[in-house]
Amino acid sequence: MRVALVCPYAWDRPGGVQSHIRSLANSLRGRGHEVQTIAPMVDRSKVPEAGVTAIGHAVGIPANGSVAPIAFGPIVTTAVRRALDAIEPEVVHLHEPLIPSLSLLALWRTDVPTVGTFHAAADSSAGYRLSRRVLERAASRLSVRTAVSDEARALVSRYFPGDYLLTPNGIEVDRFKDASPADLGPGRKILFFGRLERRKGLEVLIQAMTRLRDLDVTLVVAGTGPEERSARHLAERLMVRADFLGRVDDDDVPGLYKAADVYCAPGLGGESFGIVLLEAMAAGTPIVCSSLHGFREVAAQSAAFVPPGESGPLADALREVLGGWGEELARKGTQRVANFDWHRLVGGVELTYDRAIALVAGSTPGVE
Repeated sequence: MRVALVCPYAWDRPGGVQSHIRSLANSLRGRGHEVQTIAPMVDRSKVPEAGVTAIGHAVGIPANGSVAPIAFGPIVTTAVRRALDAIEPEVVHLHEPLIPSLSLLALWRTDVPTVGTFHAAADSSAGYRLSRRVLERAASRLSVRTAVSDEARALVSRYFPGDYLLTPNGIEVDRFKDASPADLGPGRKILFFGRLERRKGLEVLIQAMTRLRDLDVTLVVAGTGPEERSARHLAERLMVRADFLGRVDDDDVPGLYKAADVYCAPGLGGESFGIVLLEAMAAGTPIVCSSLHGFREVAAQSAAFVPPGESGPLADALREVLGGWGEELARKGTQRVANFDWHRLVGGVELTYDRAIALVAGSTPGVE
C-alpha cells in the first residue's frame, strides 16, 4: 500500500508527534508498504532523510502552552497538493488534521481515503472553539478518526463529536533497548529531555536538585526552547550542577536515555500521552514524573509519580529512585513497554487504513 503520512510540525524539531510518525513510518516500511512523510522544516538548508518530503518554512505559533512550529499559506498549499500528486497514495494519514498547517491543507486537497489522528490533550482549545464552524467541514472529510489516548479523544470529541478509534503511541523498542550509552562524563545523571518551555516543569526540577547536593548527581538537560536562558540562570543562581546539551540529533537520543540513572518528566500539564516515558522504559531507565493522567496512562506502575509543580516531593522521589527503587521501576518499565512496541501496534493502524479505503469504496470491514 502507498501511504502518505502528513506531519503538521517541523520535522527538524523534537516532539512527540514527530517521534510517533517517524517510528510508524519505519514500522510500515518493515511490513512492505511504500511510505512517504510530508512535513515542514525550520531550517530549510537541511536535507531531510530519505522518505521525507520537506514543504514550507515552519514558524513558531503559541498553542496549548507551547510553541508549535507549523507552516501555512498559498505557496505551502500548492506544494502540498503537488507532493500528494507525486506520491499518488492509496491512503493519506493526517496527524493533528485540524490545526492550521500541512495536515489541514492536505485534508482539503486530497480525494483519497484519509485517516486523521489526534494527539493533543488539554482542558479546552480556543482554536477549536473559535474555528469550529470551518473545521467541522474539514473534519467531515476524514474517512476515519483516531486518537492516541483517552485524553486526546476527549478533547477533540468535545468540539467535533464522532467515532474515534484509539491508536496508541508507540516506539521502536529495540532502537532504545540496544543503544550504546552516550558519554555524559563521570557520576550519576538525572536526564531531562524535551522542549524547554514552562509547561515541561524544568524550573521545578532545578529547584528539586538543590535538595540532592549530598548525592553528587548532575542534571543533564537536552533540548532547546524559550525557557532555556531562564533555566540556565536559575541553575547558576541556585548553584545546581547542570549540563545543558542543547538540541540533540534524533540518532543520539537513545544513547542519552541509556546513559542516565533516572529520567525525569516534571510536566505541569497538557500531556496527552508521553512518548518520552516509553523511550526511557525501553532503554531500561527508571522514571520519576508528574502525576498527570497522560503519564499514568502510559507508565502505570512503572514510574514514581509526584504532584506536578512541587519540588519537595520531586526531590524525595528522585532520592528514593537513586537509592535503589530504580531497579524495580526499570524492570517493570521494560515489561510494560512491550505493549507499546510498534511491532505490535502497527497492525491496528493498517486496519484503520483498510477501513478508510473500504468506507470510501462503500463497504466497511470489521475493526478490532
